[in-house]
Amino acid sequence: MHKILFALILILFPVVCVAQNDTIVYFKNHKPLPTKEGADFRVTVKKKNNKTSIMVEDIYSNGEWENLVNRSIKLKDDNSYLVKYENKSFTRKFNKITGGYLVEDYNYKGELWKKGIATNLFPLIKHGQWTSYTDDIITEVNSYKNGVLIKSFITDNKKHYWPNNTYANADTLARYKESLLDLSKDIVRFVKYPESCAKKGIGGCVLILFAISEQGEPCDISIFRGVHSELNKAAAMAVQQCKAWKPAIKNGLPVKLYTIVPVNFKLN
Repeated sequence: MHKILFALILILFPVVCVAQNDTIVYFKNHKPLPTKEGADFRVTVKKKNNKTSIMVEDIYSNGEWENLVNRSIKLKDDNSYLVKYENKSFTRKFNKITGGYLVEDYNYKGELWKKGIATNLFPLIKHGQWTSYTDDIITEVNSYKNGVLIKSFITDNKKHYWPNNTYANADTLARYKESLLDLSKDIVRFVKYPESCAKKGIGGCVLILFAISEQGEPCDISIFRGVHSELNKAAAMAVQQCKAWKPAIKNGLPVKLYTIVPVNFKLN
């Protein structure tokens, strides 16, 4: 859920570049609303000066608004701006093209993270295909219509596509226990660091691609990005043991959707 919320939050960042007053945008089930009636999420952009704003994100829970995170946004002079929140940051760049704008997001390392077309920058409205990158590899392709996510696919360099576990492909997401944190904890509990790799100081992050079946079981497990054969095997076995899933639901029926999880091997 947090992943999808974050993706939708991103469309609001350029508001700060021209907003003269505080701007509030409401959402319901991750879709923008014309009014606050029935909203379950809101974003407030508070302008400090011509180049700096604060963005406040709240979720509606138990009859009141609760703060999720505050972000500082600073417009730069090269058609880009820097966004900081908690201990994270990224840079967004934009250029005028026929029919709209080409938008590129770069992570704190300066690596391309997301890229796509926007019909309007203020606020940013995604339309058409957007791609996501990991280490210069396209890992996700999304389709938008007037700012609303329509389809989402995980992909790889071989041009294989798997329907992603997002609200674009289901009415209710596949969920592991209460949160993704529970999944991370169980992976740590189940994973076994291969002794041969530990002795040689071999570590890294393995990306596991798998589906959550209609029965809520992990299946179709494969190595999306590997590190070492033994680490890859250990990561896949850990994910296989995480069986406390509730399947995604679409039109009242469980559906099979895919996701990617990282399994980190670090030596103390």
